[in-house]
Amino acid sequence: MKFTSKVTLPCTARLGVLSEIERLPNLSYQTPLLLIYTKRGCIPHLCKDVFKMLSPEKCFLLASLPSTLLMAEYIKEFNHFSEYVSMEEYPLFLTIQDPAECTKSGFHKHDSISVWSRNGRLSINPDRYMNVVEIFKPDMYVSLCDGDTDKNSSQKRINKAIEKSKNFFDKCMQRHVESNVLKNKGFLAPIEGGYNLQAREKCIKYMKDKPILGYIIDGLHKNGIDTQNIYFDEIKHVIQHSLNLLPGNKLRIMLGCWNPSAVLDLINLGVDVFDSTYPFMMTEEKKALLFSCTSCTHQEQQFVNLSFKKYRDNFTPICKSCHCATCKNYTKAYIHHLIQVKELLAQVLLMIHNVHHYIEFFKTVRIHIKDGTFQEYKNKIQSKYSMQM
Repeated sequence: MKFTSKVTLPCTARLGVLSEIERLPNLSYQTPLLLIYTKRGCIPHLCKDVFKMLSPEKCFLLASLPSTLLMAEYIKEFNHFSEYVSMEEYPLFLTIQDPAECTKSGFHKHDSISVWSRNGRLSINPDRYMNVVEIFKPDMYVSLCDGDTDKNSSQKRINKAIEKSKNFFDKCMQRHVESNVLKNKGFLAPIEGGYNLQAREKCIKYMKDKPILGYIIDGLHKNGIDTQNIYFDEIKHVIQHSLNLLPGNKLRIMLGCWNPSAVLDLINLGVDVFDSTYPFMMTEEKKALLFSCTSCTHQEQQFVNLSFKKYRDNFTPICKSCHCATCKNYTKAYIHHLIQVKELLAQVLLMIHNVHHYIEFFKTVRIHIKDGTFQEYKNKIQSKYSMQM
């Protein structure tokens, strides 16, 4: 796998191309890129046919260990994970923790990390992890790492996270280059260190010259919906310092439920890849995204909560300018009714709209970066987030 970008200056919004995917050589992806969040390899609330209707493009999917680890024994009978879940035409990125689920802290050992599945805690060391990776054969994956830090972490916890992640990386890297199955896959290094700049610098110094595809900026949060409430000013100095030290020709990824305002700020600093946890979590809260809508009565709002009674007699679509199947065929009142009677179709219709809205958001971002109007677009979207609902 290969990443190219004409802009190698640090802390600058940039376009790039992710290409030469070994399993799917005819596909390439422009960055800033959106990874589509999955549980057990499937998009929540959406079957494959509905997702294909939502987006005819071959989106890059994201899967995580907590929801897939117990499937490893069964996947051995198939060529790879994507074939097992019948999504073989889509490339797959495998990450460690689930960005939609709050990661439980603690349970640390010097040679392993904890992953929480439906059956409880599982201890994962580099050998076990790489065995799973060789079975799954993802198109891109990150080295095993200890990202159990946030703004409240002690210096002792941060130091242990860095040392463990460095040791894990060396073992995973050795397995990666020696494996005929994995050596041409995209391999990523984690950048740990919590909110401590010196710790980040130490980790980057160790990782920056390795022969890898790129980096994941990790260890800033514990995943889950609370990530959307992190103010960008809290992390700006950490991201700027990290990106200034990292090579400009490598891919940069940040996972988690970042709100769109933070995503725009991170893109402005040069982050290339994000995931769709945010629209999924909004769906779970019965909210329909509107932040990128410019031609309806709610154009100044970030979203509407369709569980509220005021929508029971509102026979207009979520967004008049949206071309998703939900907005073309259903009204707010109907979705409100589905929510009230706890009908599963409510989440399906909301997920169709929210994922479509987010995919179109990233397309628009790329257009504005190309046209040199990204700052104007960024300011326009962020003005909606300066007015709290």
